[in-house]
Amino acid sequence: MTSSHIPMIGFCAYSGTGKTTLLTRLIPLLKARGLRLTVIKHGHHSLELDKPGKDSFRFREAGADQVVLASLKRVALMHECPNINRDVSLAEALQFVQPDCADLILVEGFKHENYPKIEVHRPSLGRPLLYPQDASILALAVDQPPAFPTGARPLPVLDMNTPETITDFIMQYLSDQQPAPAPRMPGSTEIRSADSCMDDADPYSHSYQAALTGILETIQPLNTRISRNLREALGMVLAQPIHSPHNVPAHTNSAMDGYALRSSDLPQDAIREFKVVASLFAGQHWDGKCGENECVRIMTGAPMPEGTDTVVMQEQTEKCGTQHVRIGTGHRAGQNVRLAGEDIASGQTILQPGRRLTPADLGLMASLGLSEVKVFRPPRVAFFSTGDELRSVGEVLEPGCVYDSNRYTLYGMLRQLGLDILDLGVVRDDPASLEAAFTEAAAQADVVITSGGVSVGEADFTKAILERLGRISFWKIAIKPGRPLAFGHINDTLFFGLPGNPVAVMVTFQQLVQPALLKLAGEQDYQPLRVRATCQSHLRKKPGRTEFIRGISHSAPDGSLSVERAGHQGSGILTTMSRANCFIVLPADNAGVEVGATVIIQPFTRQGGYA
Repeated sequence: MTSSHIPMIGFCAYSGTGKTTLLTRLIPLLKARGLRLTVIKHGHHSLELDKPGKDSFRFREAGADQVVLASLKRVALMHECPNINRDVSLAEALQFVQPDCADLILVEGFKHENYPKIEVHRPSLGRPLLYPQDASILALAVDQPPAFPTGARPLPVLDMNTPETITDFIMQYLSDQQPAPAPRMPGSTEIRSADSCMDDADPYSHSYQAALTGILETIQPLNTRISRNLREALGMVLAQPIHSPHNVPAHTNSAMDGYALRSSDLPQDAIREFKVVASLFAGQHWDGKCGENECVRIMTGAPMPEGTDTVVMQEQTEKCGTQHVRIGTGHRAGQNVRLAGEDIASGQTILQPGRRLTPADLGLMASLGLSEVKVFRPPRVAFFSTGDELRSVGEVLEPGCVYDSNRYTLYGMLRQLGLDILDLGVVRDDPASLEAAFTEAAAQADVVITSGGVSVGEADFTKAILERLGRISFWKIAIKPGRPLAFGHINDTLFFGLPGNPVAVMVTFQQLVQPALLKLAGEQDYQPLRVRATCQSHLRKKPGRTEFIRGISHSAPDGSLSVERAGHQGSGILTTMSRANCFIVLPADNAGVEVGATVIIQPFTRQGGYA
């Protein structure tokens, strides 16, 4: 077992400086960036985590060299070092790190060992700096400006009371540690100067699930409540619990057209004749009382007359003139009757906040007599495309230029979510124009979405601009299509930088942006619909990235689903996206699919959107 390939950063300081407190603030921020973390702490005293009398303690007393405790959510290892009359070194501690559980190792202590670390320093404590004598110190985390030794090498100074800036420093450090491209083999004519979107795996891309989790953990719902009349509330997110002011149905009524009677009069062994004493339609009331061997002609929804508790449907009766009806056997007491409050009881909570209102919800609230409801304000989303080559529909298309399709697909996807939309058009690949567009968009919206400009081209200025205006959490996601995706903030405004290729825009929006927008809007517990289907196409894939393949699903008469590839899967081919009715979702560890294999598909909605 080795951890030599895992990046490592330590935090060193004198005791009492606040290393542990700082680490506990950094860990959730780094987790939100999608990192798996291992923490190693150096203890100067005898270490005892066990308790006398426990089984594990007794095993150690009996002479076990290692004791492993395994439970539902945690595994603990206690390793005895009886022959080492010194502190365990960092290298020896690293032997116990599981490489599959760590993207970054954080170390507290081991300040005298040579490894990358940040010195935590409080000038008010009056203790000297470990820097500059320790050349492995990368930066200082301080609570006030330190007094640098004369002639010391310059070093970044970080505010220990603002852990977000230290998180940014660590993420930049990890990015800078990306390995150089492998040397060209003798005789090879290939050139590979960096990882690209054509690679199956990139160790510096966030996994799909880590990226989604990191995004969602960053977002808090807006929670601004507004009032809307019932019809205008369709598709909006409910902001209040809905309680019923009365029973539904309000009175016990007939569920069928037929004859209401007393259950004690139901025939048991022979056909019986009843006198029809009244007729009742829905909305009417009869003041009389139904007696023995009598019945009332009743229609669906009409209130049950006094003395009756059962309805025999008209198709199971036989008329005898105008005032009598014959009823046979085979009926039961209470049949075809809807009790008052059977659907909804008075005071019952029927809808909870966080629900996106459907047509059925509107009907349900209307049945209670509600005309207005509290909903959450929809997030305002500003979006624009970047690129000198883009032209809006209706403009002249010069040589080398293309029409901007991304703003239309983004508009459609945003519109389906019921959001407040601000289209800022096409912005040129010019630093001043882009910075002005970002500033304007962030000032007017809760979320800014761009397409294009987040790759590695010479005209992609987005990264440098955003580093001045805000902060970026990550730039690359291990999915296909859609590897270049930026997520971060411009002041307090959320930012999503989507790729430029049309299909990649739609995939990244649906898989990563849409869940974030729904949470921001106040919708709770959103989960995309994913079901199993039999694959009718051979799908090539190498492990490394989660892939979303455009597919066409078919439902057989027995209810089973099959799916086939929709055609060419290039990230710029919109025709196959238009033909498709689902994504075939292949997880990162998938190594290809044979015909007849079971796959997971994510259906599109009937309206052409995404489930």
